[in-house]
Amino acid sequence: MKEQYLKNAEAFVDDVCDSLVLYGLFNEDKGWANCHAHDNSDAQAVYLFWSNEKLAKKLLNSEWEDYKITSIELSVFLDSWLDGMQNQQVFAGLNWDEDLYGLEVEAQVIKNSLLEKIQNISKNEAENIH
Repeated sequence: MKEQYLKNAEAFVDDVCDSLVLYGLFNEDKGWANCHAHDNSDAQAVYLFWSNEKLAKKLLNSEWEDYKITSIELSVFLDSWLDGMQNQQVFAGLNWDEDLYGLEVEAQVIKNSLLEKIQNISKNEAENIH
């Protein structure tokens, strides 16, 4: 199973860097959908993010039925979310399944992965111009 969770997290990075947007579940009164960590005792919480609306929609179940799928621009996620999450020991669940299983990833690891992917995309585009 861990191998599938890793693939889901890698797909998250690839898809978000292509679309420049990610999704979470948000409720005006309760905030962003999150849960307790399964694997990391250091994590205060795990905030859940998906690379597309279809995956996020699977989690609109009884616990989060009053939440709305909300988009977050990648630039905002990189500039405003991840450093704060790292400082607060909040991990991210990337493309978790409807049973709330997936990798719990430190915010700095996500940031590094996203920035590396963006850099590779930019490098490839620059090479294609020449």
